[in-house]
Amino acid sequence: MPAGASRDHPLANPFGPGSLNLELVALDPIMVMVGGCELLRDRGEDYARRLKEMGKKIEYVEFEGKQHGFFTNDPYSEASEEVIQVMKKFVIENSS
Repeated sequence: MPAGASRDHPLANPFGPGSLNLELVALDPIMVMVGGCELLRDRGEDYARRLKEMGKKIEYVEFEGKQHGFFTNDPYSEASEEVIQVMKKFVIENSS
């Protein structure tokens, strides 16, 4: 983000003032993945919900009880393997 930008900068808040109207933007399928205990979970969930309401193809995945970055903090865990499988499935289902 540019120096001095606020949390409403379009790169951080795609629904904020000054952002494009995403209803008019052709978006590829999007996966929103959050940990159930991470601080930004609600923001991620809202982002996915709002895009879905616009008719965008969204897959929202929440890992219950996990913090932000859980799959990189413990890359050989069962949860990290589940992340890889979820992402793999998403890519396969949404590839031409």
